[in-house]
Amino acid sequence: MESVIIRRHEDYDDVAGMERILAEGMEQLGARPHGNVLAKPNIVFAHKRYGRYAYTQPNFMEALIGALRSTGTPTSVTIGERTALTVPTRYAYHQAGYYPMARRAGAKITCFDEEPRERVSLEKGSVHRSMLLSRSIVNADYRVWAPKLKNHVSSKITCALKLNIGICDSDERLVHHDYLLEEKIADLWEVGCPDLVAVDAILGGQRNELVPTPLPIGAIIMGTNGVAVDAIGARILGLQPDDVKHLMIAHERGHGPVSLSEIEIQGDISLDELIEKVGPVDRSYNDLRTMPLNVEFFLGPHPQASCEDGDAGLCHTGCINMLKAVFAILDAYDPGSLEKMRPFAVVVGRYPGDVEFDGTVILVGDCTEVEGEIKAKKIKRVKGCPVPVPFFTFHATRHGKVKSPYLDPRAFHTFPYFSALQMASKILHRLF
Repeated sequence: MESVIIRRHEDYDDVAGMERILAEGMEQLGARPHGNVLAKPNIVFAHKRYGRYAYTQPNFMEALIGALRSTGTPTSVTIGERTALTVPTRYAYHQAGYYPMARRAGAKITCFDEEPRERVSLEKGSVHRSMLLSRSIVNADYRVWAPKLKNHVSSKITCALKLNIGICDSDERLVHHDYLLEEKIADLWEVGCPDLVAVDAILGGQRNELVPTPLPIGAIIMGTNGVAVDAIGARILGLQPDDVKHLMIAHERGHGPVSLSEIEIQGDISLDELIEKVGPVDRSYNDLRTMPLNVEFFLGPHPQASCEDGDAGLCHTGCINMLKAVFAILDAYDPGSLEKMRPFAVVVGRYPGDVEFDGTVILVGDCTEVEGEIKAKKIKRVKGCPVPVPFFTFHATRHGKVKSPYLDPRAFHTFPYFSALQMASKILHRLF
C-alpha cells in the first residue's frame, strides 16, 4: 500500500505555511533527506510576461528546500533542470525567478545540459537501453522531484513521470519523441525514480503545458511513489489512470500502483472533494483541428505506427505535439494572433489522398509524404523527427504573417547572454 498526501494550500506567498505542510508530509511518509540532495522542478518553459504558469513556482521550491533541511540531514541541496530544447536552462531559471530564490534558500543551482555525463543502463527499457545522465543526477544521495500538475496536450497529464523528460540531454531528448513517447517516459522512470515527490498543485495548468492558463487546484500533493502520485494527479484533472498511457506502462512494469484500493490517501481534503472543486479542465488545445486557427491540416499516420497507437496511428506525441506547442506559444505571446493568421496548410505523416490548397502547403517532419497529388501555390518542407518548436515557428510566423517571440527585441540582450554562458560552461565542464 502506497501513501499519497493531499493538503489544502492556495497562497504561494505563504512560504512558511508551505514549508510546514511539506515538512509534516515528509514526517508522515517517513522521508529522510540526507547527503547530497537533488531537487528537480519543472521549468520546461518560463517567461515573465506570457509564460508564468508552466513552471514549479520558486516560492514552492524555497519552502521545499526549507522542509528538506528541517526534516533530514542534507549536506547540500542542489536544484537541477534541463529546460526545453533550444532554450538555455540558465535563461529559464532567470525568467522563473530561481536565482534569487536559491540565494535565499542557500541552495546551489545546476544545469543538466552543462554538466559532465555518465551512461547508465536500463533493464526494462523498450525505447532506451541506456541513457546519458548528468553527474548530479547519478551522484545524488537523495532525489526529490517537484513537478507542476498540468494538462498535457498529447500525453494527457504532466506530473512526476513526465518530469523526467527534463533529465534527457539534447542528443537524447528527441529520440523517439514520436509515437513511442509514452514508452520513452516509462523507460526514464527506471533511471529517474526519485525518493520523494512533492507536487505544486496550488495553481495547476490547463489548455497547453508550455504556456498554460492557470487552473486553481489549491493543493500540495506528496508521496514516495511517483506512479501512485500521478494516478491521483490524473484523477484530479478529470481522467482515469488508463487514460494516461505512460502511467499504465510504468504500472505494468511494476513501478507502482494506480488503483485506489492500493493507494492510501491522507491529508485534509478528500480526492472526491478536490475533483469536484477543480471541475472541468480546459483541453481545447489537445486537438489541432479544433484550435482557433486559419490553418488546414492534412494528417496521416506515422509510417511505423499502428492504429492501436491511437487515432489511426497519428503521431500525436511527435510533430503534432510540436505544432500544438508552436500555436499555443504564438497565441500566448500575441493574444488573438491565431485568428488573425494568414491561411496556410500543414501536412503531417503519410497522408493517403490528394492535398489541394490555394496557398502555401508545409510538409512537417522527416516521414511526411503525400501519396496522392499536391496542388498548391507553394510547397515547403520542415525537417526533423520531431520538428523542433523554433523551426516550425519560423515558418508559421512567416507564412501566417504574425509576430514571432524569437524576434522580440526585449530578448535580444538576455537570451544571447545566457546562451553564451551556457556554451562556455558546457565546454568548461565537459572538455576540461
